[in-house]
Amino acid sequence: MSSTLPSAEPTERLITAEEFEVMEFEFPVDLIKGRIEQLPPPGASHGRICMNVAFLLEVWSRSNGLGTVMTNDSAVVTEFDPDSVRGCDVLYVTWETLKEKTLPSGALRVAPDLVVEVLSPSDRWSKVEMKLEDYFTTGVKEIWVISIEDRSVWVCRPGQPHRLLDTSAALVSPALLPGFTCRVEEFFLHV
Repeated sequence: MSSTLPSAEPTERLITAEEFEVMEFEFPVDLIKGRIEQLPPPGASHGRICMNVAFLLEVWSRSNGLGTVMTNDSAVVTEFDPDSVRGCDVLYVTWETLKEKTLPSGALRVAPDLVVEVLSPSDRWSKVEMKLEDYFTTGVKEIWVISIEDRSVWVCRPGQPHRLLDTSAALVSPALLPGFTCRVEEFFLHV
């Protein structure tokens, strides 16, 4: 009587951040713990809100020279071994954080100081919370989660309760963005 050993399941090879950076995709993706995760394509409202936020932050940033603003799903490595790379809708990083004052051609390997995420209609809060935790673990100091549907912004800081702001509220962050102020309704201009 012959005995056969059970066949071993092939081990899935995980992708590194370096490999991910040179891949081409026809749809938005993140790299989560070495695995590619397809994201829903953003819509016109999403793009307009990202532009509004980036514009307001850029005007403020140029006036003080404390850092730089990026958009268009700028990539940030949030975890190593296995690697995770997230695309931020908008981010701000201070020159204090990015000491070389030059941007890499690939993903940022330092935590941005501020990340802005615009929710897609298919986003579930449980997945958003996981993304927030990834950013906070990396060292992000503040995250703005913008809801198109509710026309509101959640201001999230590590270890603190999230604050919900509606369109009539003023958004300020004196410790992180000294002198920056805007009304939440400005994020929704022409949306």
